[in-house]
Amino acid sequence: MIARYSSGLPALALLLSVALNLQSNPAVAYDARLRPQFDRLEYDTRLEEVCGTEVGLRISREQSGFVVNKVVADTFRNDVQIGNKIIAKGAAFRSQGKWYHLSFECETGPHHMDVHKMKYAVGDEIPRSQWVKHYLYD
Repeated sequence: MIARYSSGLPALALLLSVALNLQSNPAVAYDARLRPQFDRLEYDTRLEEVCGTEVGLRISREQSGFVVNKVVADTFRNDVQIGNKIIAKGAAFRSQGKWYHLSFECETGPHHMDVHKMKYAVGDEIPRSQWVKHYLYD
């Protein structure tokens, strides 16, 4: 899924900004500085990005040995969005140059700006030989 700004600006700039914030300071990446960037995203894209950012922060904080700098919700199968909830059973995340399987469910408020409920499960490392097939990268 390609993110789009409602204002027409390239979404890649926002995604790069989010990734750099996660990489440089995972403990405070989702703070007030990201809210205006999330607000410019289309409604459904915002749900995916806010939840992806939050699950990355939680994994970094709660799981020893991980420093997440990228989450992709639909790596192995499409995510499902129902109202304020996203179910991503085929997700992946990158930590310290390696990719890992991830499954998460996230529910936000009505504007998709704040996470109300989150549960996730970290899976096994994804072998490098599968990266190209699933559009994963260094």
